[in-house]
Amino acid sequence: MRRRIILGVILLLVLVGAVRLVRMRKQQLMSQRVIAPAALTVATGVVTRGDFQGRLVCYGVIESDRRAEVRARTGGQVSGILAREGDAVEAGRPLLEMDGTAGAPSGSRAAVATAVANLERSVAGMERTVANLKATLDNDRMLHEHDAVSAQQLESSENRWQEARIQLAGLRSELAAQRRQLSYFTVTAPFDGVVAALHVELGDVVTPNQPLVKVENASPCRVRVTVAAADLGRVRAGDPATLVLGGKTQQARVGRVHPSAGPSGTGTVDILLDEPPFGLPLGAAVEVRLTVDSLPNVLLVPAAAVLTGAHASRVHVVQADTVRVVPVEVLARSGEQAAVAGNLAPRDVLVLGSDSLLMRLADGVRVAPRKVSP
Repeated sequence: MRRRIILGVILLLVLVGAVRLVRMRKQQLMSQRVIAPAALTVATGVVTRGDFQGRLVCYGVIESDRRAEVRARTGGQVSGILAREGDAVEAGRPLLEMDGTAGAPSGSRAAVATAVANLERSVAGMERTVANLKATLDNDRMLHEHDAVSAQQLESSENRWQEARIQLAGLRSELAAQRRQLSYFTVTAPFDGVVAALHVELGDVVTPNQPLVKVENASPCRVRVTVAAADLGRVRAGDPATLVLGGKTQQARVGRVHPSAGPSGTGTVDILLDEPPFGLPLGAAVEVRLTVDSLPNVLLVPAAAVLTGAHASRVHVVQADTVRVVPVEVLARSGEQAAVAGNLAPRDVLVLGSDSLLMRLADGVRVAPRKVSP
């Protein structure tokens, strides 16, 4: 009995202590001030309205827009080199001399030249024969009109003249073929330009259609620009382009857009020019800024204000000291600027930052703008 009384007293004391402890804790909590979450310090920018001019920054190489690989038109051996790399040449100027090789169907150069000389003499002799036979025929026609020669004699004169004409035509055709064959031994420049590469040396034996000399003309030229396949469809012939070297710029236009991307996933765009820009040589590289995605009268926002998601994009408008999330459609993006459509107005202030920062923002989040850029 006594034991039960002691346990009861102990239990009562515990309950009283617990009640007092709860009351004390409530008083402590009620006496403390509730501290609101600190505002997030952020950089900001503003919404504007205007025309959007997208810019694609690429690099191009200056190339000749008029170049040719001069190839051998016959087999032979290089017997003379008349122009070297860097030499300026005029159209028709001899670049290389060749000679035939032993057993070649075309024979040696000397043999072909001898054949040409013999045929030239034969043609000249046959031309005189044709002229004499024509004079005889004309005389016989006049005599036949006065019954001085028979019709048979007149016909014979005409036949001899016609046969001579046929022989002359054959000789002229053979002479042209031999002259053409002889010309193959002299390799000439196809147009005014500069020898860019010499592929053979003295004594080399070449085969028909083998490249011998590369000739280029720096005027006109092109800047061949490499563009990512994803951007190739954004570029159009006639679009403005700006060439940049150091602090200098030169305005130009896109001349050609090659429609297919290569195996590396890039395509090419040609900027056509009358001469190399900034006095640079062929083969030099230059920065090219292509104007793409021209959009008139659209909302413009800093690119750093847009959080792009898998299904939608959004920006964060600062109102007083809190954030309002606004969904937007990104129409185009270039560099530090983006064109968007959405429930925005010019002069709205937007939060700028990395994707990780923007992902932390939601409606009602407190922010402290650090700077507003006009």
